[in-house]
Amino acid sequence: MNSQEMTDIVREDLKHIPKGYGARHGWLRTYYNRRRRHDLAKGKTSKEETMAYCIAEIQKEDPRWHAEFDPTYFNLNLVSEFLSQFHPLKSF
Repeated sequence: MNSQEMTDIVREDLKHIPKGYGARHGWLRTYYNRRRRHDLAKGKTSKEETMAYCIAEIQKEDPRWHAEFDPTYFNLNLVSEFLSQFHPLKSF
């Protein structure tokens, strides 16, 4: 996958993560952007796995923080399934 293809995918994904307000929410967009590019370069194609990883990392800093994203674009069941791998006792 070339750089332009990755950029197009990430650009589309970011349309479904609201810009919102607050430092943590800005982190989600920024961190998702970087992590998604990394995952795509490594051959991982699941946007839900990337989202779950980003949520888990941010929640390490602020366990009470809840992510906002479009659940019709990011399959909420898959995000929850992947998130449980990072937070086995925490429900999403």
